[in-house]
Amino acid sequence: MVGTKHVAAVAQVVAGLALNAFPAIFLAVYARIAPIEAQGFLALSLAIGVYVAQLLNAFIVEGLLATPGVDHRLTLPTWTALLSAGSAAVLIAGPAVAHPAVLMISSIGLMSGLLMTRSIGMVRGDWQREAIAAIVLIAAGTGALVLAINHNDHCVRLLAAGALLATLVRYQPRGARGFSGMPPDVRRSGWVTAETAVVGAVQPAITSIVLVTMGPAASVGFRVISTVANALEPIIAYGRFRLLAHGHHGEVMIVVGIFVAGLAGVLAAAFGGLGSLIFGPAWANVGAVALVLACLWKGLMLTSTVPFAALRRAGETTIVFWVRAMSTVVYLAMGVGFLLGWHSNTAIFLAFVLSETFTAVLYHVVARRTVPDYDVKLTAPTLKKNDAVD
Repeated sequence: MVGTKHVAAVAQVVAGLALNAFPAIFLAVYARIAPIEAQGFLALSLAIGVYVAQLLNAFIVEGLLATPGVDHRLTLPTWTALLSAGSAAVLIAGPAVAHPAVLMISSIGLMSGLLMTRSIGMVRGDWQREAIAAIVLIAAGTGALVLAINHNDHCVRLLAAGALLATLVRYQPRGARGFSGMPPDVRRSGWVTAETAVVGAVQPAITSIVLVTMGPAASVGFRVISTVANALEPIIAYGRFRLLAHGHHGEVMIVVGIFVAGLAGVLAAAFGGLGSLIFGPAWANVGAVALVLACLWKGLMLTSTVPFAALRRAGETTIVFWVRAMSTVVYLAMGVGFLLGWHSNTAIFLAFVLSETFTAVLYHVVARRTVPDYDVKLTAPTLKKNDAVD
């Protein structure tokens, strides 16, 4: 049974990696078929698309997980599935280099469907569907990249179709009328959404400032570095959602082990030529030091995962909001300050490393003061008998 648990964990992480690969492939495709101005706007559109998707995911999925005693069985709301289908349709029917409004709407719709079905799959533990969706998304992304290298206009259409199919593979309608997505406790979901809003604002805000102050090439570079570092995010997300849904602190070491292996793989692939192969001309805007700092930034997020999950499971949504709000203020102040002071992506990611260090310390201090059994759970984790098959 332990073997099955490990296979499920790896499948879930790979599925998350496929999700994060989608915006990377989108940028890589545009780097070969679109002018630099369109690439810069796509970078901003994807940042905003991910942000809106995170807000919807927070209100519907994470808000439910932060409500003690409720049923965690959920599905993708019908209107979100329709939004994803419409977003894919406009890209499939339109030109390869889409109008900026189409890029913005499609980024929001496709990322919302992909992120929400991914989160629901982690909560439900439905790793088989996750594996199938990952295969679909990776195959579509690879095919789209090959077409883009050969300047075939169908590359974006294939990518959009793959994203929609990956969403539909995970979609499990609840009855004939579907699911509205309204959480059982709107107040708690509101707090969870608010905290996600303040934290998620950092990426689109910084991307916008980079685009305005340093130009589209630097904006594309910032987005490419963020996207490569986000290859490690599925590992963090997997650990966070498992802790939120089940409270298995014994899984932390598994997550740490996977993260170390993933970090080595990402850096080896990026500096071994895969980054240049995938992103093409856009890779010229990526600095080695900036990429290493971005990966270090992601690694530091592991240190705040356990106290964050402990606070959420205890229903302390208000406290978590203020912690995340304080963290966001530090992120924005240091990020913008370093950007304006040094005018480089390297400076931004250095600011992120320092900001995340502050955030991790803050989370641990607050969790120790607020969650009575936090230290006990952290130092002496126990697994229930049936945990191995979750």
